[in-house]
Amino acid sequence: MSSLENVKSPSEQNNNFGQRKGRSSTPKHEQHKEMDKKSKWYDDPLLQATDPMRAAATTQSSLCTAVWMGLVGIVILPITLVVLILFLLLWILPGFGSSYERYAEARDRKKYYPPEDEMKPWGPENKLIHVVHLRAPESKLPPIIYVSGLGASMNVVKPLLLKFAQYIDEPIEIFSFDSPGYGASAPPVDWTTESADTEISLLRRVVCEKLVLRKPFVLFGASAGASLAQLYRLQYPEDVAGIILFDPTPSNVFEDGSPMSVDFNGAFSLYRKMARAASWGLMRPLAPLIRYCIPGEFGDIFRLLPHGHVALFMTQTMLRKTGNHFLYWRTIMDRVSKLEIDLSSASNAVTIRRSTPLLVVSAQNWIKKRPHGSLTREEMRHWWNDNQQPFVRSSDNAGFVARTDHTHAQCMLDMKLAANATKAILAQINSKFVR
Repeated sequence: MSSLENVKSPSEQNNNFGQRKGRSSTPKHEQHKEMDKKSKWYDDPLLQATDPMRAAATTQSSLCTAVWMGLVGIVILPITLVVLILFLLLWILPGFGSSYERYAEARDRKKYYPPEDEMKPWGPENKLIHVVHLRAPESKLPPIIYVSGLGASMNVVKPLLLKFAQYIDEPIEIFSFDSPGYGASAPPVDWTTESADTEISLLRRVVCEKLVLRKPFVLFGASAGASLAQLYRLQYPEDVAGIILFDPTPSNVFEDGSPMSVDFNGAFSLYRKMARAASWGLMRPLAPLIRYCIPGEFGDIFRLLPHGHVALFMTQTMLRKTGNHFLYWRTIMDRVSKLEIDLSSASNAVTIRRSTPLLVVSAQNWIKKRPHGSLTREEMRHWWNDNQQPFVRSSDNAGFVARTDHTHAQCMLDMKLAANATKAILAQINSKFVR
């Protein structure tokens, strides 16, 4: 039997956080507590982690990190330095690297290019974007709109969605697409035109004007995509029947005081430098080194993703897009925070917005002993948990599931967990969907 000890109701977590800060509970929190006593639909054992799973995941991550760090320090690092010097002299300076990079990016785009019927002229200025649409005309369930995260592409997402559809166990319509610059989608003519406005407008135009999907639908936001999904839900509540936020990044992650602020605020500059290095042909040969030798969550992502996606990600276009994504992601988060605050103090005229079923699945296993800043794993777990609560408080019918056995990357790739979370939301939308 699965343990539910690591799951708390939204009100209990909020009260604990208030006690740590020296604040008392508000009447609003008491209302949440009374509601939680009546129904804890998100306490489904299928969504929970068992203690052995949690211990195994943490132990394995720690052992792998220790082994790799030892190899890097003793053997790999000196060899790598010599190789890099030779690479600079023989590859970069003569210009061979930049010529090869242009050839390799064009080659990989063709190699991993999707079928023609998945490329639609729905982007800005009618540019082609990669659209994945799993149709199910016989389905009576609300369609699923999957909003992918930072640096993702349909090259990875499509196989995941096919697994997801199998786990749902009945026909369901699923839709997702790559934003301009990601995967096979054509990059924008002018990178400076990308913003929170263009992203939310593109999502609404594609979903409501081009596809004309049946409404209301279910939004599934994964990682950074959760911020955009939440913004869409708050701006267009009539379109959304329910929403799943798969390990959403807290909206205050860029702010001073956040243990991740240094990393996130410096990400744009870092990815811009990586894009420049990619233009010289430097990043592609480094992919194996990054995949197997870089510790922490960043390296974990590369180890778990297929080689095809890594090849696409190491291109100048994808790296430039990822850097830009960090810029407008902050604006998206700021808007989400403002709307959530407005929603919490709104009148009964917009109460219908608060009734939308919402489920947050939180990945709380960290590979490094000190994942970000100076916080330990346990401290980081508390910070992550507490700062995801504004998402939960934006709905009166919200659930929160803490998965301490999953890292962020493992959570994104666990389609069985994603399907179970979706079933829980569908059950809240209409009891006839309960199996």
